[in-house]
Amino acid sequence: MGYGQSFVAVLVTSLASASFHGADGEASVLQKARALGVEISDCWAGDFNEQLCCRERWGLTGNPACWNEEFTYLRCCGLSALPRLPEEDAKWDEVLRTSPVEDAGEYDFIVVGAGSSGSVVAARLAASDGPDGEPWRVLLLDAGPWDQHEDLADPDQGPSASSGLWTDPIKAEWRFGTSKSSTWSYSTGRGLGGTAAVNSMIYTRGSISEYENFGWSPEEVLDAFKSLEAPMEAPGFTPQPGAHRPLAASESAQPHSVDKPGYHLTLVSATPDELPPLFRGLLKGFEAAGVPFRLDPHGSASIHGVGGTWRSMGCGHPKCQPTRVSRIRFARGRPRSTPYKTLVAPLNRTGGHFLQVAPHSTVERILFDGNRANGVEVSEGSGLGGHNLPRRRLRYKATREIVIAAGVFSSPKLLTLSGVAEPAELKRLSLPVVAASPSVSRHFQEHVGVSIVVGTNVDCPEGYHRTESGDGTHLGTTEQFIGQLYAFLNATDNTPGALGALDAEVMLLEGCLEEKLYLTFTIILLQSDTRGRLVVQSRNPFTAPHLDLQPLSHSRDIEVLADVIRTLYTKVLSSPAMSDFELGANPGIDVIADFQKLAQWIRANLYFYAHPTGTCRIQRDGAQGVVDSQLRVIGTKGLRVADASVLPLSPSGHSDAPSRLVGEMASRFIIRDTVSDNRREQQAPSEQLSVKLRGYSGVSMPLRGLGTNGFTGSDARDAVSRFLRLGGRMLDTALLYDNHQDVAAALAASGVPRGEVFLSSKVPPGEMGEEETYAAIQRAVSELGTYLDLVLIHWPSNFDDKTPVPACGRPPGGSWRMCRAAAWRGMERAHREGQVKSLGVSNFGVRHLTQLLDEPGRTLSVAVNQVELHPWWPQPALRKFCAGLRIALVAYGSLGGSLLGGATLRSPGVVRVAQKQGKSPAQVLLRWAVQQGVAVIPSSSSEKRIAQNFDVADFVLDDTDMELLSVGPQDRMRIYLPDPENAP
Repeated sequence: MGYGQSFVAVLVTSLASASFHGADGEASVLQKARALGVEISDCWAGDFNEQLCCRERWGLTGNPACWNEEFTYLRCCGLSALPRLPEEDAKWDEVLRTSPVEDAGEYDFIVVGAGSSGSVVAARLAASDGPDGEPWRVLLLDAGPWDQHEDLADPDQGPSASSGLWTDPIKAEWRFGTSKSSTWSYSTGRGLGGTAAVNSMIYTRGSISEYENFGWSPEEVLDAFKSLEAPMEAPGFTPQPGAHRPLAASESAQPHSVDKPGYHLTLVSATPDELPPLFRGLLKGFEAAGVPFRLDPHGSASIHGVGGTWRSMGCGHPKCQPTRVSRIRFARGRPRSTPYKTLVAPLNRTGGHFLQVAPHSTVERILFDGNRANGVEVSEGSGLGGHNLPRRRLRYKATREIVIAAGVFSSPKLLTLSGVAEPAELKRLSLPVVAASPSVSRHFQEHVGVSIVVGTNVDCPEGYHRTESGDGTHLGTTEQFIGQLYAFLNATDNTPGALGALDAEVMLLEGCLEEKLYLTFTIILLQSDTRGRLVVQSRNPFTAPHLDLQPLSHSRDIEVLADVIRTLYTKVLSSPAMSDFELGANPGIDVIADFQKLAQWIRANLYFYAHPTGTCRIQRDGAQGVVDSQLRVIGTKGLRVADASVLPLSPSGHSDAPSRLVGEMASRFIIRDTVSDNRREQQAPSEQLSVKLRGYSGVSMPLRGLGTNGFTGSDARDAVSRFLRLGGRMLDTALLYDNHQDVAAALAASGVPRGEVFLSSKVPPGEMGEEETYAAIQRAVSELGTYLDLVLIHWPSNFDDKTPVPACGRPPGGSWRMCRAAAWRGMERAHREGQVKSLGVSNFGVRHLTQLLDEPGRTLSVAVNQVELHPWWPQPALRKFCAGLRIALVAYGSLGGSLLGGATLRSPGVVRVAQKQGKSPAQVLLRWAVQQGVAVIPSSSSEKRIAQNFDVADFVLDDTDMELLSVGPQDRMRIYLPDPENAP
């Protein structure tokens, strides 16, 4: 940066000659700190000293030259300069004295904040189940009201001007050294949906690789984005493979189920041939500057390039898919698609989930038992904003975790009020220390920038950008823009496809002035080296924090902005492609050519874009932070932060999409931790040998059962009788086994109460179809003389060519997918009538499960998948898929079956583990599944073998055992054919 070097030299000269002593009579900061009893003897080393670091001109953040992890402004510069509002303390103390807190219930998870991040976390947790198969109880708290949410914001415009949709403004100091200081206001979205309910709906992922700085892999980040967004179908361009969630066959005509929701997006982007010559020339100019055109900013791992942008807009019904329009006006009428509306609201209307949304609820503080977060205290009502007392004060308890998603301003404030902050600041507020966290409220970052206005000799289109009075306007109304272009670049390296964070965005809008088109280039500094800080001014939770920021206090910030402006002038506007257009820019060339003048002009015209981050940042690579890479608050247990405040670097783009990503990642971390904790608990021999079926309250399936395939007549009756006498309580049969009456006779003769036995059966593929399946279940119930605890679709399609295809699968319009969907409807009908307690499938692969989960008519969960599973055929991909959806697995073929002549039982690894454990090879193979939470249904009529097969709960296989068991044939081996994965 040639111009920047001279600017740095000027700064160095100025610093060398400057006096760092305060005004006459001013007490030194050191003296003030000592008067407050703050120990600062370890602050100064080398050239660092109180005069350099703490002089009043630097404001609350301190001299940027002193910024490092050893220097903490509060500790080293004292507390006297920080704003303090003791009168607000007095108001709050009166509330505490006169308003006792009431117990209001217990939840598994409490999420604070219903904005973009909090809505994702709450929805994902509520849509999942705990290790016991029961839905998690989730409470979503928000300070905003029910009646001021995203539906009131005009989807065709930018941020709503309605005051009811915004929080009370946060007062901030904006300083430029001693020459300029001003107070400005900073508001965020108020109500369900948060800022996403009132913003301009621009949706940019950023560059995928930049999230490696957070400790997240690019692969999982991409997967998280794709899982949040609806399947991709955007007419007018072909989505890049792997960049978007694929659209399943015929999915465009179907709504999405609650299990796989995704918010809807609209790509507002014209192809070059759709643009007038002026805008085509600009694209060529950007290309000459190293910024290539790309239609889809999310089509690759890097957002580098110039083109349109995605907006979080849908079409107002669940069948809507992301689409492309060449002009924003063509998207008019599409509603906002926020995480609250798309992910949370459907769960409130769906059975089988436990999600409670509590608006008008301002969280006063997090409650702790030691350092474990276990509850929150809440003011319910309007609070102190209008000098009104809360209607009630409530206490909610959390048995698992609390997730703070209150935003960049409120999350650090809530941590501070709860005792998690710099100890000196907590002492200043008379608050106890729960965990010392010096980075809370620090490292505030913001996107700032300037706008360049360029006049042209191009006539305005007829009627373009006119007000009702006929006067010309500069920007006009947003639905009329011809060519909205967004360029993302690095000021010093514009290599196409560059990875990592980008440092600048150039946003182009156009309007009319004096009958000519005018272009406005808004240049946004994405990666600022400047940091600000928040200051909690009172113990009163309704008092806004104070924000202190010195924009451009690092010289590099001005250098980047200056370089982008000069690139725009010297490469884009001056390119041969723009030679036919007479251009006149403000500021003029005289300013651009003189760095001192340009820097002064930048300072005078700077403004902010409301993309704050960093106040609870992730701790990475030795730099202090508030949360770890899994968003757990360091120094506490059971507490996470999940919103834009955790981002250690500003995103390369607008911050709403990254906020949604944070919520998705938080929910994944929570679910993984819970599953991991549960897995560790299950390693003990005293583990519970049953699993609760997801979505079916009160239904538990034993992990040890008896398969009756191949047994009929007296063989079936004897096997079932022996199994029940030995304590077994799970019986698996099927219509194809032709033994229902035999099983029923043995069950009746056993004397075991029906309610103690888990009885399952299966509907064959030849009887698929809504009416056909319903009739098959009625026949099974009649033959068994009792209800079924579980009914399964036996196979995804016919497993031999001789069996007739049911009507639902016959051409021209039928298919096996249609058959499976119709069969499921018949099963749900039987469930509604009480003939069946739970539903599942058998021999379904990932593809078949995915299709069934996406069926619009399905309302009940797929609870079970019965498949071939053993150490020689472990099916890791299927197991992972089912685990993620809490689909319980039942393994058949656990002992290898007679087809192999006992080869699995004689395997050297199995024999070694059996000898070590003092168990039979069969017991070891069954334990392999049960220990992983997989049910087993071995078939045997021998009383001795039934007893052995049932006795697998009093030993544990260690990692060495599990590795030995997996040693079999060189190639993994399926025993039973045909392969259901190949079924259509």
